[in-house]
Amino acid sequence: MISRYLSDDLSRPRCLGLQFNDLAALVAGVKSVVYTSAGSAEDMRRLDELCAGLKLKKLVLEERRDISGARISDLLIGPRPADLRRAGKAYSDIMSREWGEALGYPECCVRAYLGWKRKKDRLLRIKDLIFHILDSSPKGALFPFWMNNVPNYYSRLGLRSDHRSFVRFSELNSGADRETIIPWHPCSYRCPESMEKGRKIYEVLERYMPATAAFRKTFLSRPIVFSGKFSYVALDGECRREAGGFRVVHGGPAGPRAPGAGRLLRVLSAPGELKAPGRGAIYAAPGVRLPAGTRLLPFSASAAD
Repeated sequence: MISRYLSDDLSRPRCLGLQFNDLAALVAGVKSVVYTSAGSAEDMRRLDELCAGLKLKKLVLEERRDISGARISDLLIGPRPADLRRAGKAYSDIMSREWGEALGYPECCVRAYLGWKRKKDRLLRIKDLIFHILDSSPKGALFPFWMNNVPNYYSRLGLRSDHRSFVRFSELNSGADRETIIPWHPCSYRCPESMEKGRKIYEVLERYMPATAAFRKTFLSRPIVFSGKFSYVALDGECRREAGGFRVVHGGPAGPRAPGAGRLLRVLSAPGELKAPGRGAIYAAPGVRLPAGTRLLPFSASAAD
């Protein structure tokens, strides 16, 4: 029955608001409740069909308008009514520890996100969440591909300009599969609990959606040169540890496309080699240093081997 809803046939009619990673997390037992949305009567009918097929319960939270102005229904699904009631009660404050934990996110990751969010609310120019996570990650370590949350903008947009940039990001990557494996933001790219849960989610995707899982593994394993929320370049290559830092031999830029990446692309538009010796600087070629503040996110398919 699960294969009716987790399948490589991505054209199969489904509730578009429900992500495959969230559903896989339910199947894996990583989450007991999923927060999702239905944007139309057809979406709701498809979701009701899924709940009946998988013996899940549904709790409608509210109706609202999304970022585009379209009317949607926010709701919860899960196998146990008590878990839905607990999460529904916490929904009154979605920036609370209770809400994050009710959705099955690791407690350490919830605490870390809320700490960043409180600073963000006070300081207009605080760095993006990705920098916050990277600063909490062990230096010199590769990161498992399923920990890659760079394309996940949920809970990272704040300024009006962020929303405009996200619309442009969506246009640039229209039709592309850019869904992540873990549907939350980790406290560290080597967080033990997130790594374990992420592996289990990926194993479910690999079992029921092998082609999609293989694509996402390639997509999310790409090393990323990151200078801001919408200014980064994912490289078609592999990151390796070298002398306390990293070396990336790459074939040039790959997806996703970021609307503010122009400055980086002027240096990284062609195949080449990248070195990050571990002292903060990144070099695209001998003597060619990338802009100050640019960081390397060393995602890898082999990081957890």
